[in-house]
Amino acid sequence: MSRFAKLVCLSGPRTGTEYELVEEICTIGRAPASHIVLEDQFASRQHAEIRRIEIAYQVHDLKSKNGILIDGVRLSPGATAWLQDGNELQFASTRFRFQDPSATLTAPALMAVGEPGLRVELATRQVFVDGVVLDPPLSVKQFDLLWYLFQNRGRVVSKDEIAQAVWPEAQGDVYDANIDRMISRLRSRIEPDSGDDPRFIATIRGYGYQLLEG
Repeated sequence: MSRFAKLVCLSGPRTGTEYELVEEICTIGRAPASHIVLEDQFASRQHAEIRRIEIAYQVHDLKSKNGILIDGVRLSPGATAWLQDGNELQFASTRFRFQDPSATLTAPALMAVGEPGLRVELATRQVFVDGVVLDPPLSVKQFDLLWYLFQNRGRVVSKDEIAQAVWPEAQGDVYDANIDRMISRLRSRIEPDSGDDPRFIATIRGYGYQLLEG
C-alpha cells in the first residue's frame, strides 16, 4: 500500500480518477500545468494547493474565485486547513474524496520535552500533557502555533516568522498583540500553573518565543 494520500474524483468528466499526492506541494486548477487539472469552467486557473507536511496534509486556497468546500463548509479565501481521512473537498463544482492511509497507523509521538512532558500528534491533532490529552482540543490556530514551535524547538523564532506560519492568509499583516494573546491562550492550556517560570514556551523579549527542549 502506498504511504501517500490521494484524492478520488467524485464528479465531472474524471469521476473515479485517483490522484496520488506524492509531491510536497500539489497544485490544483484549470491551468494545464497543474498536478490535478480541473475540467471545470467555474474553477480558477490556480485554484488550490495541497501541501504534505511530514505525514499530514493541508489544503490551501489560492484566493480562487469560487472557493473550496470541506465537508460542505467553505474555506475562507486564502486560508489553509488540515485534512483528515474521508474529508470531501469541492473545488468550484468538482468534488473529491481525500483518502489518507496514515489514518490507520499510529501517529508518531512528537516529544517536545523530556519525562512524559508535552506530546503532539500531528495526524490526529491531539496534544498530551503528562500523558493526558487536552480536552477540549486546541483551536486550529493554537495547534498550528504549537506545531510550528515544535518544528523549531530549541530555536528562538521571531514574531514575524510566527505570523507568516500561523496566519498565511494575512500575508504578514498580523499585530504583535495578536501573537502575544495567542501565546497566552496556548500557555493557559498546556502550562496553566507555570507562572513566571515557563515549562514549555519561553518569551524572548523584544523578539519572539522558544519552545524549550527540556
